[in-house]
Amino acid sequence: MSRIAWLRARLTPSYLLGASPVATWLRGAGWIFGSSMVERAAALVQTILIARAIGADDYGRYALLLSTIALLSPIASLQLPYSVISIVSRFSDRDPERAGAVMLLADRLTWGLTLAFLALCLLWPTGLSGWLLGEGQHGWAVIFSGIILLTSVQAGLSDALLQAKQEFRVLALARSWTAGAAFALLVPVALFAPSLNYVMAAVAAANVLRLLAVAIPARSHRRTLRTGISMRGAFAHADLLLSFSLPSGLLAVIQGVSAWVGNYTLSRSPSGFIDLAVINTGAQWRLPVLMVLTALASAVLPLLGASIGAGRVHDTARLQRYNLLLNLALATVFSAITIAASGLILGLYGPEFGEHRYIFALIVIAVIPTVYCNVQQQLLVARGHMWTQLMIFVPYAVIVIGGTLWVGNAITGEALAYIQLGGWMVTALVVAALRWTERDTLRPQPGESIPDE
Repeated sequence: MSRIAWLRARLTPSYLLGASPVATWLRGAGWIFGSSMVERAAALVQTILIARAIGADDYGRYALLLSTIALLSPIASLQLPYSVISIVSRFSDRDPERAGAVMLLADRLTWGLTLAFLALCLLWPTGLSGWLLGEGQHGWAVIFSGIILLTSVQAGLSDALLQAKQEFRVLALARSWTAGAAFALLVPVALFAPSLNYVMAAVAAANVLRLLAVAIPARSHRRTLRTGISMRGAFAHADLLLSFSLPSGLLAVIQGVSAWVGNYTLSRSPSGFIDLAVINTGAQWRLPVLMVLTALASAVLPLLGASIGAGRVHDTARLQRYNLLLNLALATVFSAITIAASGLILGLYGPEFGEHRYIFALIVIAVIPTVYCNVQQQLLVARGHMWTQLMIFVPYAVIVIGGTLWVGNAITGEALAYIQLGGWMVTALVVAALRWTERDTLRPQPGESIPDE
């Protein structure tokens, strides 16, 4: 069968509605992709509303709060959502006790950690505001940040359970309507109460709705998995979490610390919050591509895990190849269009943003090596090679943290953008070298054609 005929056969409705791994992946990715685009479009409009309402300085403080939440999220979640996706999708049928134990441990551990962080925000809001934001008047913003951390971690855990059970339609609908609700909450705040504290209150309320939207449909799956599982029995499987989530959590912490150190150091400079606002704007505008990556990963990770567990080498190789090519093409096209339109985009945020187009472009173009690294990372996650995943990102941390500290107080937004881009490019080279050394593991043997399904 020629490749053209093979491709044409797989674009027919009968194939796309069938039970093959690729067709299942495309259907699931379609639901998640559509909802992610709705979610991202609403979020981009929200960032414009927020920036114009509170000004560039406070928008920079808003960015630093979000960066801090991103740093604490993997610590509070222990990256257990990744464990839930991988282990529940692989073992819920053939070893339900193991899958249930992981779900129970994930629930209890994340609730304990997120409540501890929220308690810290409640007990010391003014002090945290002064230390982090340079002003003590944003104590309520700190408290709402603790609520955002708690709800986002818990929503992520329910997301992971729905993904593992391939409930993509339910997850997509929940994401879409909560994106609309978040926009509806922020509009009156931007119009009638434009301050950082009220903006964070609206974001926290939207996150509560997001948690309810996914926790309710995930409740039946959670109850089924946890039936008959005690905490004592669950701890017998704690080694699964340590071998899987510990390296994954350390990786997320490395990435979070790298970004946070740069953002915090930049915020101490005279015009730091304005530069940080522009960097956050660039990061927001590259998120559509990263959300597509996440959407495709939501569908492909359970399929990769199942294919690897069943020893289906060709299915694994094919899914990974399609996933990589699609994501890289989207990242390249999107970054080119976004950079070309940077003048118009930054003008939407306010007059203080327009003169920083070069910083914006450096942040956006970094999405290409980022996407390459993250797609290859998905295969390592599905194969359970979590410590390898951690080690290949060590150069990124060394370059970004070391570069930031070397420049020190003289750092500018442009310098930080160069440092981050360099970190991702070096990491992409490391990942490419690793994939090259193991290319024979997934590549079909010479003389073999693409198998029919």
